[in-house]
Amino acid sequence: MMSSRPRYVCAALRGLAFAWLAATVPASAATYRIDPKDTKAGFEVNFLGLFPIRGEFRRTTGMLIYEPASHQGHIEVFIDTTTLEASTEKARASARGPDFFDAEKFPSIDFRSSRFVFEENKLRAVEGSLTLVGRTRPVTLTVTSSGCVAAADAEPAYCRADAELMVKRSDFGMKAWAHTVGEQVTIRIAITARQAPETVKDPAKESPKEPLKEAPKSEQRIEPASEVPAQPVIQPSAASNRPAASAR
Repeated sequence: MMSSRPRYVCAALRGLAFAWLAATVPASAATYRIDPKDTKAGFEVNFLGLFPIRGEFRRTTGMLIYEPASHQGHIEVFIDTTTLEASTEKARASARGPDFFDAEKFPSIDFRSSRFVFEENKLRAVEGSLTLVGRTRPVTLTVTSSGCVAAADAEPAYCRADAELMVKRSDFGMKAWAHTVGEQVTIRIAITARQAPETVKDPAKESPKEPLKEAPKSEQRIEPASEVPAQPVIQPSAASNRPAASAR
């Protein structure tokens, strides 16, 4: 079991890093906390090229700093892999196991933005880095809908966005079941971030259990495994509803 000391140090470093990032955006930028109760994340991958395997993560946290007038900001998203759920107990065990998300060793999927991409005042994409099973790669989140709502009465201001990205699991060392489970994995997320009541002093409180690793300078690709494994225990699940898109 991992001791609490490394986690505490990691959380403190995250707090310093986020404070530094806050200083790089306009002073008028607002700080938002991702609401775990109103944020959904999940994945989808094909089985035998025919059937979709789907799962969901029950807890996602993070921070958003955003200034609407200049379209500048930064977002960090932490998906808790230990909360992964699937259609059956065997499917959940396989998805959480070392052949796939390896939740015991890597309890978080981390995304850190580097640039927001706008077209005609619409957020279209967020470029950044994704850390999955201990490996970091550059990725681009495609944003299907987004918008912010001003504070009203007792309700704080909030921002919502629906986004997805596709990754090759072999790029992150997930090579098991290469002949039965698809190479492309789609990760979808519907985020709700509510404005913090004051300047965030300790963003590490919403940090995941494991430290973020710095993105490598160049992407290293991993060739898919050539061996033919036994049939996985993960089973295709029934189709699940995708998160509703939020209108701007």
